[in-house]
Amino acid sequence: MNQTPDNTESDNDRSADLWSFAVRCYAVEQASLLSLQQNAHLHINDALAAAYAVNNQLAFNVSCWQAVRAGRPRQVLHRVRRYRLAMERSDPKRARLLDWELTLERWDLSLLARCLGSEPSDQADHSRIATQMSEHCDLSVEAVETLLGRLQISGQKV
Repeated sequence: MNQTPDNTESDNDRSADLWSFAVRCYAVEQASLLSLQQNAHLHINDALAAAYAVNNQLAFNVSCWQAVRAGRPRQVLHRVRRYRLAMERSDPKRARLLDWELTLERWDLSLLARCLGSEPSDQADHSRIATQMSEHCDLSVEAVETLLGRLQISGQKV
């Protein structure tokens, strides 16, 4: 795919804005998100990107999202996280893995930013997003909708 400088700039802006939104949400919802990741198999970045889409009334391309979920960068991220979690906290390599994991998280979010459309979405799109997310974790559609609502509030700029 050829991109013009304008498209590249727009992608970079969207990625940076999504990252900022994610950092704000994570600061407020960290304990809850980590619990859902551990107990409900929710991928935190998926929830953050979906909440960003709903918050900004953007369409979320499910085919693109599925490609990110199945892609090599996401698999590497999962592998690094599993390895880090298996390490002793005192292991000197653990800090380096944490840095690498954060870099991979940011890369993952930038890939998810490409799944966000520029056209406005409606309530049906938001319901579809919640339904799709629910199918990939151990949460009901209602629980996902509640989570996305909380994340929208947490991600608000102060």
